[in-house]
Amino acid sequence: MLVVRRAYFLYFTNMKKLIAFLLCLFCVPAFATTGVQFGVGAGITGFNVVAGFYNKDLENYFLRHFGARFDFSDTGALTSAIDSAIDGVMRDGVDVGDGVKIDNGKLDAWHTSLLLDYYPFSGMWRSSGGYAWGGAKLDSDIFGEIATAPDERFYFYLAGDHYYYNGNNFGGNAAIDWNFRGPYLGTGFDINIFCGFSVFADIGVVFTNRPAKLHLDIPHEQLYIYNQDTGVWNPITIPALDNDVARATREANDKLSDFKFFPIIKLGFAYRF
Repeated sequence: MLVVRRAYFLYFTNMKKLIAFLLCLFCVPAFATTGVQFGVGAGITGFNVVAGFYNKDLENYFLRHFGARFDFSDTGALTSAIDSAIDGVMRDGVDVGDGVKIDNGKLDAWHTSLLLDYYPFSGMWRSSGGYAWGGAKLDSDIFGEIATAPDERFYFYLAGDHYYYNGNNFGGNAAIDWNFRGPYLGTGFDINIFCGFSVFADIGVVFTNRPAKLHLDIPHEQLYIYNQDTGVWNPITIPALDNDVARATREANDKLSDFKFFPIIKLGFAYRF
């Protein structure tokens, strides 16, 4: 029994020494912080890596109220998690009208930004401004099916023209591309946890004059168009289909051009040396 007690005593003594060593390793530099910080997190554009500087203990008024950051985000490291989340939303397809649904969405996004942070109270809250650039692409399948009537034709409208597929279903592809760049304005906070570790968050927008663009791919096989002049259904020609697709995407892109703000949301952990 005495041997067991002594073993427990040595174990806990060594654990205390290890904890003390780790606290010295991480916490002592935090009391004499240089202000240099590195962090990782996640946001709308994927896995986020950030590096920056802010030291509220500096004597210079300007320096103790301002900081700077560089960050980069990319969905590559979180592809499977993002795709699973999208699949959860589109599990049975998202209905967009006329029996047409969107499914199998895939998101590929990234962004980079250079930011100047202002801490008005030398505390955790800050406002941020700078410049950001990046891209986002959402690719998905479009489909339609009349499951209860396998012998029926699938009818739909495109750019005002009436179409049908010679069968009860059809499939295609739709993609939205958004290559953005412009001034960034946002806000956020840094909450110190202990020994230089903190939680950070950002929310803001990129003011861009580059709106998102829609692309459609609709197969022409077994596709018929209604001729309003003759009242007859005719097999579609590729030039005619291309014209209607171009007109439909042009109308959609005119509406997308109203959205000139790309949102940026990030949450993560950082360590300040």
